[in-house]
Amino acid sequence: MGVVRWACLVRSGSPQLARIQIHPMAYLCHAGPMDPWPAFVAAVAERHGVGDVALAGEHGISASTFYRRTAREGWPRPAPRVRLHPTSRPSVQRDLVVAAASCPHPVAASQETAAWLHGLEARPPSHPTVLVPHGAKVAFEEAIARRLRVVQSRWFEPSDVVAIAGVPTLSVPALLLSCAALPLDRLRARLIDVFHRQLASPVEVEARLERAGPIRGRATLRRCCEQLAGLQVESHFQWEVAEELQRLGYRPERGTRHLDTADGIGLTIDVPLPLWQVAVEPDGDAFHRTREQRRIDRRREAAFASTEWSRVPVDWRDWHLEREHVLRAIDAAIAAQRRRGIGRGQIPPRRNAGRRSA
Repeated sequence: MGVVRWACLVRSGSPQLARIQIHPMAYLCHAGPMDPWPAFVAAVAERHGVGDVALAGEHGISASTFYRRTAREGWPRPAPRVRLHPTSRPSVQRDLVVAAASCPHPVAASQETAAWLHGLEARPPSHPTVLVPHGAKVAFEEAIARRLRVVQSRWFEPSDVVAIAGVPTLSVPALLLSCAALPLDRLRARLIDVFHRQLASPVEVEARLERAGPIRGRATLRRCCEQLAGLQVESHFQWEVAEELQRLGYRPERGTRHLDTADGIGLTIDVPLPLWQVAVEPDGDAFHRTREQRRIDRRREAAFASTEWSRVPVDWRDWHLEREHVLRAIDAAIAAQRRRGIGRGQIPPRRNAGRRSA
């Protein structure tokens, strides 16, 4: 303080002015710590309006101050140690954070709820699910308990929990363990989506499965991981088409194939039939394609024209409602390729394709 005062005396030449100039510094040096409440409220906002004693403690706020100030400001009480900011709105995320904050055990969004938080589902389930350790005594407030479904698990570990937008959620490998009992098609579709988005790898899922011990659906989950390991599969529809063509004897490659093109961009063939160089392309719902998707389709058609491959687009509705029509289109493409000399020595699996190529 003396050094600052002397510097001010030199600049101003007046003791009185020097005292005025150093007064703000003296105030800051002797002032107490800043109010931690605004930072606490900001953290509450990031947790969807949910505050609790533990979060208050992380910001240097005592439990008594937390209870007193939230009561004065009119924060609702969803659980004994939890309060809701008055401006927060009801949501699935808020219920999940309240459940986690009011339970002494690890709690995480699970199954379809976790899939929604990871971006694998477009909408949250009507009855969100949370996972807790086996034997945990959970006593949520009645209003929360009515909206959530609680599942206990022996394999659940604290390391399985990640925070997504402030919500405790199962990690992707743990999420897949929680879905292991799904029907085979739904489980495989979930795995394909996860692996295609690179949210986890088959190796990571199998490693977590190994640590889990006996769980329902363990063998099915492991078999699906082994089937998909090393394959590039973009959708369950692609897998479904390849599976049916394999059953019928078309011998498709499992997984996508990259094809070099004259424009240097290249093509990815979803379901290649390499014996006849026929590219079967499951297109999803062609009736609801965006302008950008249609532009990409036109580029693909032009790129295929510069190759030896023949493209057969397959619409989802046609595949499920008029499959015979789709198979005839594939047979016609095979016959045309054989007339060009591609795969002439390979007999198609269906008689109509053989007659067309005769």
